[in-house]
Amino acid sequence: MMMKKIFTQVFMGALLIVSVSAQAQDSLFISEVTDPADEYTGRFIELYNAGSEAVDFSTFTFYLSRQSNGGTTWGDVQLTGIVAAGETFVIGGSAFETIYGFAPDLVTGILIGNGDDAYCLFRDGDHSSGTLHDIYGVIDTDGTGELWEYLDSRAERVASVMIPNSLWSAAGWEIISADFADCDPGTHHGSGTAPVPGDFSITLLNDTVDGGQPVEVAVAVSSLTAADDIISYQFDIDYDISLLEYSGISVAGTLAEGGTVVANSAVPGKLSVSYMNSTAITGAGDILLLQFNSLVAGTTELLISNAYLNSTPVLDLVNGTVIITETSPPTAYIVYNDTVNRFADTLLITAIFSEFMEAANPVSLSLSGAVTLADEVMTRLNDTVYNYLYQIPKADGDVTVRFSSGTDLWGNNVVSIPTSGDIFTITGFSLGDVNDDGMILAYDAALTLQYSVGIDPLPGIDPLPWEHWRDSTANVDGTGTITAYDASMILQYSAGIISSFAAETTKSVSMADVTVEVVGNNIVFYSFGELLGLNVTASNENGILGTPVILEENFPSLSPSELMSAINISGTTYRLGLCTVSSPPEGAAVLKIPFNGSGSVTFNLIANTVESNVTVDLVTGMTASENEPVVIYPNPAAEQLKISGLSGSSVARIYNTQGKLLFNAKTEGHTGTINLSDLPAGFYMIMLETNKGTVVKKFSKE
Repeated sequence: MMMKKIFTQVFMGALLIVSVSAQAQDSLFISEVTDPADEYTGRFIELYNAGSEAVDFSTFTFYLSRQSNGGTTWGDVQLTGIVAAGETFVIGGSAFETIYGFAPDLVTGILIGNGDDAYCLFRDGDHSSGTLHDIYGVIDTDGTGELWEYLDSRAERVASVMIPNSLWSAAGWEIISADFADCDPGTHHGSGTAPVPGDFSITLLNDTVDGGQPVEVAVAVSSLTAADDIISYQFDIDYDISLLEYSGISVAGTLAEGGTVVANSAVPGKLSVSYMNSTAITGAGDILLLQFNSLVAGTTELLISNAYLNSTPVLDLVNGTVIITETSPPTAYIVYNDTVNRFADTLLITAIFSEFMEAANPVSLSLSGAVTLADEVMTRLNDTVYNYLYQIPKADGDVTVRFSSGTDLWGNNVVSIPTSGDIFTITGFSLGDVNDDGMILAYDAALTLQYSVGIDPLPGIDPLPWEHWRDSTANVDGTGTITAYDASMILQYSAGIISSFAAETTKSVSMADVTVEVVGNNIVFYSFGELLGLNVTASNENGILGTPVILEENFPSLSPSELMSAINISGTTYRLGLCTVSSPPEGAAVLKIPFNGSGSVTFNLIANTVESNVTVDLVTGMTASENEPVVIYPNPAAEQLKISGLSGSSVARIYNTQGKLLFNAKTEGHTGTINLSDLPAGFYMIMLETNKGTVVKKFSKE
C-alpha cells in the first residue's frame, strides 16, 4: 500500500504470530469513484480498509469490475498488493502519476466509466464467477439520470460507512462536481495520520516506465525526529532479474544525503543495502534511490525484508511495484489449417501475437480481394492466440487479411498487416467441370449421371458424398439435388448444343413428363415433352425387378455418345439414370423394366427437374400417381382448359415442349379455368404448383 501519506501505525513490542482472519476482507469497500470534469485520464477508484487487519490480495482474491452501457460490456482487473488496516488502495490509469504526482497502487486500463457506468468489487472471482462484495451504481442499469450518476464529479463514501454493501444506497455517498484538482486519492476521512514517535515504517514507492527506460524506485521512511537519532539503516531488496537489471543506488537529494551507502549485489535478484552517517536522519520521505534498467514489459514487485533503523527492527514494510510498459505496437502472424480452400470449406484462421493482448479490447479482422468481410471479432484462446472460423463462399482468387482492432496490455494498437500469412487463396470452380481438369467433356456428364444414382464415380479423389464445391459444379441447373437432367445439360454443353447452364442464366428448364404402363411382364416408361434427364428409384423387394433396358431404338437421331445411362442395383436398392442431348419423339417408350412376381412397386421419378411418385400394380397393370386427383380437361382443348382436384390456391405455368414459359396464372379453390385462345395449336405442358407439391401434365391445343 502506498499513497500520498505513506506511513501507518505499528505497535512495537514482543514479536507476535498473528493469523490473518478471514473476516479481514469484510471491512474492505469502495471509498471513492471519480470522473474529473477537466481531465478524463485522471479517473481513479479508491478502496478503504476500515478493519483492524490488513487485506492481502495474495490471500484474498478480489476483482474490480466495470460494467458499461447498462450491461453490454464488462472490464475486470485482479487486485494485487496489500491494504493495511485503516489505509486506502488506489486504482488508476497510465496517466495517474503524471496528474497526481505519485503512482497508484494498481494501474489498469478498465477505468473508462464516464459517469454512468457501475463499478463492482467481486471476491473469489471476476464478474462472471465471483461474489459481489461492494458496488457503486446498479448492475444492468445505465446511470444517466440516476441518483448515482457521477458525470464530471467525485463520489465519496460518507464517514459513517464502515462495511461494504452489495446494494447501492444514496445515503452512503456524497456526489460533488469536481475537477482533478478537487480529487484527493489516497486519503479517506483522515486515514494516514502521523505515527507515534518511535514507531517506523519503510515503503518502496512504485514506478512506471516505458520499456527500455531506466527505473528509479525510492525507499521512503515515516517521520523521524532528532530524538530518534537514526544514523543508520539496512534492509534486503528482492527483485525479478527477468524484468529488471540492477544498475546502482544513490542518496543524493534524499533525507539521507551526505551519508555512506553500499549495496551487495553478488546474488542475482537480491540486494543487501547498508547505510551510515554521523548526522541523524530527520523528517519523512525518501532515504534511498534504487536504480535499475528495465528489460521487458511487465509488472513486478520489489520486496523489502530484514529492515532496521539503527538496531530497531522495522515491522511495517511496504513492497513496491514497478510497471514496465510497452510502447511498440503488437504484431501477429497468421496460420491456416488448410492450403486448398474451396466453396463451403471451413477455414480456421489463427493469429499468433508477439505479446499479451488486452482481453477487454476485442481483436477483429477484415478480408478484402476475392471476398470482403469487415470487423469480424476473433475468438480469444489465450493471451497471444486468437482464431476465426470462416465459411468459404463461392469465389475465386486471393484474399487479403488485415487486423482492424485489438491492443496489447499497454493500449498499443495492433499493426494491421500480419508479418506473414496475410493472404490465402480461394480456388473457384466451373459449372460442369466435375473432375476439375479445366474442360467440360462427356466424361463429366458420365460422372454426374453415376452420382445421381448413388454410384461412387471418384472414390479415390472425392468419395461420396462429394465435397460441396464439386456438388455445386455438377448441379448445373441450380435446383434440388444432382439428377440425370444435370448430366444431360453437361452432355449438351460438351457437344456444343448449349453454351451456358440454367444456373448461370435465367433460361427456363425443359419441361417433360413420363407415364408408366404394364405391358406383358415389363413396366414401360413413355416420354412426353422435352425429356432430357430421367432418374428412376424404387425398392426392389424380393428381387422382383429385373435389369432395365434402355430402348435406344427410340432415340433414332442420337449417336452412342449422345445417350448415357447408369444403373445401380444392389440388394433392395434399384436406381437408374438416363440422360440425352435431345429428347425422344413424343410418346416414345424410353425404358422398360422386366418384373417377376406380383404385388405393387412404387417408383420415384425425376423427369428433368420435376419429381413425382407412381405406384404400379403388377397384377392389374393399374398405375396411380400421388397427384392423380388433379385432372385437366378437355384434352385436346379448344379455347379453355379446365382443372379440377386442386386442394386450394395454385400457380399454373404453361410451357411449350422446348421449355419456354408462355403463360402463368393463379387459380383459387378446387377448380380453375385457363383461357387458351392466344395459344396456337400444338402440344404443351402445364405445371401446377400446389400446397401439396408440383404436378406436371401434358395437353394439346386444337
